[in-house]
Amino acid sequence: MNAAVITLCVAIATFVLQEGITNIIHGLIFRVFGDVHNGDRIEIAIDGVTYTGTVSKRTIRHIIINDIQTNAEIVIPNCKVDMSVIKNSYNGKEEHNKYIVELPVSYPDAEDEIKTTLIRSTIARIISECEYTTAPSPSIIVNYKDSYVGYSFFVITNSVEDNFKACSWIKEKLVQTLAKEDIHIPYNVLDVNIKEHSHGWCKWNKSGSS
Repeated sequence: MNAAVITLCVAIATFVLQEGITNIIHGLIFRVFGDVHNGDRIEIAIDGVTYTGTVSKRTIRHIIINDIQTNAEIVIPNCKVDMSVIKNSYNGKEEHNKYIVELPVSYPDAEDEIKTTLIRSTIARIISECEYTTAPSPSIIVNYKDSYVGYSFFVITNSVEDNFKACSWIKEKLVQTLAKEDIHIPYNVLDVNIKEHSHGWCKWNKSGSS
């Protein structure tokens, strides 16, 4: 066998063995000192790409997570895991998952004292009626924006997955309930004006309003 081929094979074998031993060492360290277990929902950044999913398997060489968006299995070497920042959101943690939701309201509605009282009570009631929430929002904060007044509040659940469902349900119920009270969510409107000139061609202007 050619000496160059033998040298190449030795180099490849050395590299593979080195990578394997590195993963095994990091895997042992990760198992002993790490705080990630099967079933945990984690967010991990690997080489600039962030993966979010549930840990399905841990070995001395790698971990496997099920991607929350695509449900694909993602295999990550332990050497990468051990050197990465991991956000763990597993259900057993004492801290609940919190997400801030902002409800935009038009200035005319926000200036009406009766309507503002109704908005606050409706937010509190719908949060309490949601089957996924575990606690009421600690407070409702009012923010004055350029084209609307924002009512911000926390949606608190036991897991991130429940929080997605809760936020979606609460937003939908708020829009439907407040619309019945003539309180509407402001949105952008595009007005197009077409004018005919004496030269036989048309000119159009557009303007946005909310």
